[in-house]
Amino acid sequence: MVAAALTASAVVLIVAWRALGPRSGWFSLLAVWVPMTALGSVSHAVPFHLPARWHALRHWELDGRRYEQLGVRQVERVLRGPPFAWFNPGLHLPRERSPEAIAALAGRMMVAEATHAALFAGTTLVATLEFVAGWWWAAGWMVVLNVAVNGYPVMLQRYNRAGLATRYRSAAGD
Repeated sequence: MVAAALTASAVVLIVAWRALGPRSGWFSLLAVWVPMTALGSVSHAVPFHLPARWHALRHWELDGRRYEQLGVRQVERVLRGPPFAWFNPGLHLPRERSPEAIAALAGRMMVAEATHAALFAGTTLVATLEFVAGWWWAAGWMVVLNVAVNGYPVMLQRYNRAGLATRYRSAAGD
């Protein structure tokens, strides 16, 4: 499954590169969306993790104010509705609020966070290369789309895990 998803992504991006050109805003959209879809799909079968140090919530994150100032609540409202909510049905608060169910939710949130963080870093590298090549339009679009598709989901997962940690301290693992 991993090989198939990565191969399909590579094929789509190569075709898009040739059809749209690397300087196109549409190519930038695909260059952000396709890897996110592929790695997000793969992460359901093969969970992707970052070091525990990365996932540790910082003291300033626990009240959520900084994330709220950056508009995370508005992004959350958009992502809770269709079609976005269909992509990760396991990232919702479970009906059963047992310590095990909350801990499992926190674990799924960490996988989503790790996936988006890795994609954010990789896409930032590609946008930097585009900028260095003088493809400023494409680099600008890629940065904007990367923040929307990967940056905000990382912040949202951290924001929501902080909420779990304050409400269900022992179950959320923080």
